[in-house]
Amino acid sequence: MIAAGQLIKSSNMYNDKTDKEILEVLEQHALLTFESQLQLKEEIKRRGLSTDTSSLDAAIADKITRIKNFEYLKDFGFKAETIDNKFLVTRTLNAILTDVLAVLLGLVIFFIGVNGVINLVMTFINGDEIDVFTLAVKFAMAGLIFVGIRFFSGLKRLFDYAGFELARKDGDIILKKRFDVKLEEIQAKSSDIFLYREEDDLELKLGNEVIFTSNAENLVQRMTLEELTKKLRGK
Repeated sequence: MIAAGQLIKSSNMYNDKTDKEILEVLEQHALLTFESQLQLKEEIKRRGLSTDTSSLDAAIADKITRIKNFEYLKDFGFKAETIDNKFLVTRTLNAILTDVLAVLLGLVIFFIGVNGVINLVMTFINGDEIDVFTLAVKFAMAGLIFVGIRFFSGLKRLFDYAGFELARKDGDIILKKRFDVKLEEIQAKSSDIFLYREEDDLELKLGNEVIFTSNAENLVQRMTLEELTKKLRGK
């Protein structure tokens, strides 16, 4: 289990670089990931290098502000807002539209794959003589059926999160989510919400129920869920 606010530190990637190389990286800090920026700042401090890090500090501060404002919840397909003294998390319209488009595209690819399978089967049934390249193309077309199926994950998300709401009001947590088929509402204490790490996945959980997951190796996503957990727990 990962406590809210805990930051899992990895080894500093700049240990083997010279001071000159560190200063060269500093000039290009805008191209670095957030985790790399944090490690760069730590390495400069550790070495006691005398240089202007104001631009780097500003970039880090801006990212942290955005994290605390839950701007990166959109990476999970959600948004957070305070309405009538209630902190509310819902799905974004963009996430819903993305899932709809994924399902539609998946249907198109799936039916192309079905047609490819039929075409491939008929080729063998009729005993058609074809070259290796044409046969490979027919197999590739038939294989699209599996690609199309993968797009159907959007359909599951559309169903699972239809009517979804996660809210904190008057110190209590209210979760509206579909379990099996029915949209259900769960009320619990704020202390029942926590983060749980399962290998590379970081899960936001309410009791035994998983609300949603993120990539535990992505620092911005991890810190976003940590801030969300603190907010929901009233800290």
